[in-house]
Parts: sequence; structure tokens; C-alpha cells
Amino acid sequence: MTDLREKALNTLARLGARPATSFLEDGVASVVRDVLDEAGVPHRTDAYGNVIGHLGGVSADGSVPPIAFMAHMDHPGFEAVARDGDFLVGSAMGGVPQSSFEAGVPLQVLLPDGQRLAAATAGLYGEASERKTLISLADSGRLAEVPLPSSVIFDLVDFQLEDGYIRMRALDDLAGCGSTLAMLSVLASEKPAGDVYGVFTRAEEVGLVGARLLAEAGTLPKETLVVSLESSRTLPGAEIGGGPVIRVGDAGFTFNADAETALIRARETLQARPEGFKVQRQLMSGGTCEASAFSVYGYRTTGIAFPLGNYHNGAPDGGIEAEYIHEEDYLGGVELMLEAVRRMPEREDTAFRRRLREIPAEFRERMLGPE
Repeated sequence: MTDLREKALNTLARLGARPATSFLEDGVASVVRDVLDEAGVPHRTDAYGNVIGHLGGVSADGSVPPIAFMAHMDHPGFEAVARDGDFLVGSAMGGVPQSSFEAGVPLQVLLPDGQRLAAATAGLYGEASERKTLISLADSGRLAEVPLPSSVIFDLVDFQLEDGYIRMRALDDLAGCGSTLAMLSVLASEKPAGDVYGVFTRAEEVGLVGARLLAEAGTLPKETLVVSLESSRTLPGAEIGGGPVIRVGDAGFTFNADAETALIRARETLQARPEGFKVQRQLMSGGTCEASAFSVYGYRTTGIAFPLGNYHNGAPDGGIEAEYIHEEDYLGGVELMLEAVRRMPEREDTAFRRRLREIPAEFRERMLGPE
């Protein structure tokens, strides 16, 4: 577990150092490709910029369907779209907190070479419905260096591990990316029974765009079980520190029981350990995730969620703060994913299914009635 812990946390820290907003995910994508290369996981980038890692399975008879773990590379922020005098005009990309349109919110403007320019919001620009803000650079003399469009992110911590909590600007959804990469890095030295995909998508925060294009194109085989990875706001039954959440649906869809059996079988195996295993199961109705996009196109889907505090950087007091999850929830998610892959050949042999199939003879006889 020590090596897996270090791998998972180090990968997450590397991702956090390359922030991204929708459509401008090159920094995160470059880390994803680097980690896949280091682990020896074959990968490709599709026409839309989604990155797809793929480990081939050894099952020759096709009895073990492929399984895909999917996470998105973007996070809500602003996109610099114009200049107005000494200011940039920032357009909201995704669900940023309402308070981020007020003056004085610390920001960073990302340059193509990775530099970050200190900046701050300077108040609402145009009508509120346009969701735009003025952005003032700390060094106004560098305004001309900013290409349009450019990512503008909240000036929050890239990565911090303290007292068992991970705090980051963009755990949604770098935790999903990091856990998937850690899983693939381990599986690369094993021989999974069926094919395993790690899919890293673009522009989720503005409408599941990368996932919808992938699903529409049929890039993954139709028999693939698709597992959407997300960091999602807490709900009763999906609490921080209670373990990763097996997500049975979102605000738009309930997901597929056949796909979920892979996670349920993994849960049973992990909970049978002497030390046990923390895991939760819940309908996460606070928003939609990429499993819904694939459900529309006929894929069998399920999900894993990491319970998240300060969702989309919105603090309870209305301020802008780093998101946070529990370290053990994150690491438990990696374990759950690994075990799901390892148990794919026996995924349908769950205790619940066995219990439903085994009808006591005396009950059967009573139902038949006297002869």
C-alpha cells in the first residue's frame, strides 16, 4: 500500500501543478501522457483531444468485457476572451461561485510557457447573465503577453496534504485523473483478464463535451462497462472520510446494475480483509457526470465519487477556497478500481445475487401449496 499511496499522491500533485480550464487542457493532458509513458501504458489522443490509455486483456474467449475508467481534465474558471483598456475580460467556464464575479478575487492568468501572472477580478462586466468579469493584472505592463483565449484560474493551492486531507484548486476532477493513472500504473505490470481503458476527457465542465463526442463516435467498444470518476459534493450517505462512493446515478440518470456488479464484487472482496474497507453507495443527485453521456448512447455505466468539500471552490461562507477530500477516500478509490479489474471474471458472483437465487426449499414448497 505504501508504494501505491506514494504513486497515487505524487501523480495527483503533478496534475495539480498544471491547471486547466475547459478547452485549454494541454497542461493536464501532457502530465497524463507522461505518466502513461512512464508506466508503459499504450495510449492515443483522439481527434477531440481526449486521451485514451489502453491495456489489452488476456481473455481469449471474450467472456470478460472491457472496463473503462473515465475522468475529466478541466475545472471551472475563467477564459480571457478580450481586452478592454487596461483589463482582460474573463468569461466564466463552468459553474464558478457567484462571488467570483465580485471585485478583488485573487486569480492567476496562465501563459503558454507555464508562467502564471498574478491578477484579480475587478467586477462584473456586462449583464450578469453573460457571466463575465473584468480582470486586472498585478503587472499591467504584461497585458500584451496574454494570448486570447487563455485560462484564468483561482489563486489557490495546487496540492496540499495535511492532517489526512488533500486540498487543491481542482480536485474535481484531478482526483479522478490521478486515481485512474495510479490504477493503470499498477495494472501495467499485471495481466488483466479483459481490456482496461483509462479515458481522460476535455470540456466536461461546460456540458460533458469530450465524453459526449467520445460516446457519439463509439470510440470504446459497445460492450465496455464505463465507470465515471468524479469528485462530487457531499450528501447524506456520501460523507467525507466514509470511503469512496459507488455512484448509482446522478441528477439525470440512474446507472446500470450490470456495470455496478464489478464494483460490488470488488467491495465484497475488500471488506472481507481483516482490516475491513470503507466504502459508501449513493445516488449522487447534485449534478450530472460523464456516465450519463455514455448511457444515452447505450453503454452500461456506473460511477465512483470522492466526497468533496468546497465544491467548485465555493466555501460555505460564500468565499473562494480550495476543494478538499479525505486522503483515505482517494486511496480507497484506487484500491476499489484495482480490485474491480481483478474481479471482472467473477463480477456477477456477488453475495446479493447468490442470495436472491437461493430460494429455501421449504418456502418453495409452501408457495406450491398442498398436492
